[in-house]
Amino acid sequence: MTERRSVKPNKRGARSRELVLDTAERLMAEYGYEGVSVAQIVSEASIPLSSIYHYFGSKDGVLLGVMERGARRFFATMPDMTDLPDGQEARLRFLLGALTTELDRQPDFLRLLTVMTVQPPVAAAEEALEVVQRVRETALQLLCQAAAVSFGVDADGPVALTLSRFALSTIDGTILAQKSEGVAAEEILGNLPIAMTAVHAALVS
Repeated sequence: MTERRSVKPNKRGARSRELVLDTAERLMAEYGYEGVSVAQIVSEASIPLSSIYHYFGSKDGVLLGVMERGARRFFATMPDMTDLPDGQEARLRFLLGALTTELDRQPDFLRLLTVMTVQPPVAAAEEALEVVQRVRETALQLLCQAAAVSFGVDADGPVALTLSRFALSTIDGTILAQKSEGVAAEEILGNLPIAMTAVHAALVS
């Protein structure tokens, strides 16, 4: 278990801490957790090695910081399911618009999240992997709620779950396509409301 640090940085320290997180997030999204060393983070961020150990304790601590910050930002941007536009297609496009915005705003974090889901690093901090699982579970719950308000189905029922898993799989693929093929999120997700409507029709027919 990774030792957690509770150092509260001053303003200058806070900037250094964010710089470490920004750099680590970008490098780990590009090369994977196991493919990035503390030395690389230090070199790319142009900060002293002591900053890593002072604020994070270890490379595991840096990963945990990256995942916790990304999760906090992700949850903060999710729309209120009780305040959606009228109409099935309008609701779906509104919700997917929020997701597309987040994909554009946090591409490195979401790509790292997806990669760690598909192939969890053997040496990664247990707490960081727990954050990955929590983000995935919460995203699935939000998608179930979105399916419920868009299609009038039970949020806890099998139809909502199937639709949500279909949507989440499409989002995962979009995240990877953004990097590997340079595809814009809107190019794929713009068609997701039509696809979800077709899946829903097949499920209830």
